[in-house]
Amino acid sequence: MITKEIARTISHLLNNTVLGLDRIPNKALKTYGLLIAPWLTDVARACFAIGYYPRLRRSITTVIL
Repeated sequence: MITKEIARTISHLLNNTVLGLDRIPNKALKTYGLLIAPWLTDVARACFAIGYYPRLRRSITTVIL
């Protein structure tokens, strides 16, 4: 996982969506995506290295419209 992949994923988020469990609007993530992508990359790599997968990432909520 590299910083460019995370930044690209953030840039493709939709602006007008329901807030996630972190309560951070996608618009804010997109605004600061390039700034926070290196730190998110470090966190993700550290989690993979020690085999820790936060409970939040293990659950998925599906909404059928």
